[in-house]
Amino acid sequence: MSAPVKRGIDVPRLALALVSLAGVGLVFALDLGRTSPGPLSAVHARAPALAEGRRCSACHGGVFGSLAGACLDCHAPVAADIAAERGLHGRLAPDARDCGRCHSEHHGPEAPLAGARSFLAAGIAARERYDHADLGFELAGAHADLACAECHANADVAELARGERRFGGLDPDCRSCHADVHDGRMARSCSACHDPEQPFALAAAFQHERFDARCAHGQAACVDCHPRGSARSVETEAGRSPPAGERGCADCHAAPHAPGFLAGAAVLGDVAEAEVCAACHDEEHTGFAGHAAAMPTALHAASGFALAPPHAERECADCHRELRGDVIVDFAHRERAADDCGACHADPHAGQFADGPSAEACVACHARERFTPVRFGLAEHAATAFPLEGSHQAVACERCHARESPESSGAPRRFAGTPQACATCHADAHRGAFAGLAEAQGCASCHQATLFGDVHAFDHGRATGFALDGGHGRAECEACHVPSSAPDERGRSFGFVAGRAEQGCARCHADVHDGAFGRAEVPRAVAGKTGCARCHTTDSFAEFDCGGFDHELWTGYPLMPEHARLECAACHPSSADAAGGVGERRHFGRSAGTACADCHEDPHVGQFARDGATDCARCHADGGELRFDHGRDARFALDGTHAELDCAACHRPWPLEGGGEAVRFKPLGTECADCHAEGASASANTEVPR
Repeated sequence: MSAPVKRGIDVPRLALALVSLAGVGLVFALDLGRTSPGPLSAVHARAPALAEGRRCSACHGGVFGSLAGACLDCHAPVAADIAAERGLHGRLAPDARDCGRCHSEHHGPEAPLAGARSFLAAGIAARERYDHADLGFELAGAHADLACAECHANADVAELARGERRFGGLDPDCRSCHADVHDGRMARSCSACHDPEQPFALAAAFQHERFDARCAHGQAACVDCHPRGSARSVETEAGRSPPAGERGCADCHAAPHAPGFLAGAAVLGDVAEAEVCAACHDEEHTGFAGHAAAMPTALHAASGFALAPPHAERECADCHRELRGDVIVDFAHRERAADDCGACHADPHAGQFADGPSAEACVACHARERFTPVRFGLAEHAATAFPLEGSHQAVACERCHARESPESSGAPRRFAGTPQACATCHADAHRGAFAGLAEAQGCASCHQATLFGDVHAFDHGRATGFALDGGHGRAECEACHVPSSAPDERGRSFGFVAGRAEQGCARCHADVHDGAFGRAEVPRAVAGKTGCARCHTTDSFAEFDCGGFDHELWTGYPLMPEHARLECAACHPSSADAAGGVGERRHFGRSAGTACADCHEDPHVGQFARDGATDCARCHADGGELRFDHGRDARFALDGTHAELDCAACHRPWPLEGGGEAVRFKPLGTECADCHAEGASASANTEVPR
């Protein structure tokens, strides 16, 4: 290669350059003094550098600048969009740097810099119809109907403050405008699940691999299956891979049916239990409840409730109250047994059998096909607390199980708690005499259930307090309980014992002693016994048991030695006609009296009577010893001569009128001559005792 040629300075060219530079400087100098073609817009007029419109180079770039360069120097965000080819300015064609083509100045403060003309110049027919798809954000669905200012807050502001943007600066990410319901935990973008043309809750853009739009699940909200905060929430599932294998209904839904029903349905449908739901339930239904037509009789039996009479002819709605079309909604009885009658039928017994062995078991008494007749008979009644025996077996149920309110035919009959005491149904034929019995079933302790007159094991002492011993035990019942000629209002003909219980023996027996032993001085009790029992036993009235009969104590009449030696019958002669009580007679007759004359004939034929009565005791002691004092008791005192005389010397037998004789004691004379006068004698007293 040859060596480079060394050249000198090209004087002519240098001179030409200097002349050109001088010309440009002249032109620039002339431009500095040029006047603005029109007033600036309001926003530019506020800038101090553009004051009075004489700093043209501030916008037009001067000698070495340009209008576009000057604009972008002030509007740096727009310059950044253009450089990055983003936003409206970054996608304008043909040249986004030709600012003046769209933003015309010098039309005064009223002319907008970004008005309708600006959009027309940019090839946009109207601001409201701008296709945001150029920006990577398509206005679809709810966004298409929004006004510009709803997203671009400064869209309609006349003058923007320095640094503010009218349209630019927004992020197309949904979270720039909408609250993030997933709190930043969502692994997918919003558009991966949500379609702006559909409600947000549907996540319409998400294609579920398991369900399509026809399926009832396809209409459900995501949170229905993926609750927030759960292990299967939308946020958690978004970052996982779909589970392998098919998912059955039971994976998400609890079976509303009993296990036996599912097993029976699987056998009838010849499918696995995991797939048995589809045998009755269609995924296209809006609800889980199946069609009534999908429940054949055989399948209903698998529920534990066979559709046998009387349920065979029933409509579905009769038991399953709510139907929507032909879809059963109410499965209130889905797990009830066939014998659980109370699930559908009102209880006519008002809960009387709610507890105990018969609770809810209507078929224990009633046939499955009909409520009547009742299948509760004697054998079933025997298992209750009141077996039906004797006459009760022939009594109609209604007689004992009456309605609580007879005036109301709808009132339930009383079964549970029916009183078992005889007095509940039967009048008390004893008029309360046995009300104090200790046994709760007082009547049954004596009477059979056949007839009231059938008495068994009657303990008279325990029941009445009056033990039947001695003669009472040998007596017939009718001896004390005299039968009536006709039954009374209670049907009783067996007589009541007369009198009161406190009367004792006198209640049945007449007092043969006429109250003689009721005197105050008579002992009230002897050896713990009172009343007649102080002396008498119940074996016989004639038997005594009082520890020796004290005649003076009991009768007030002491027995003189002569009397004590006598037999009782000497004073109390036996008499078959003596008064007595029921079933017996008194054998010891009453004494004639307590006076001597009541038993003994007066040997003095009334000579010593006073006021028609003779008091033997005036002269005779208890033993019969004479205690007559002639000087005290007579008109004639015995002197020495007379005292030596025998009584018979003066008191001689005297014939009585009507025969017989008696010793004469009075009247006798008291003068000597009455006995000693010549020819006189006691016979001189001619008055004869009567």
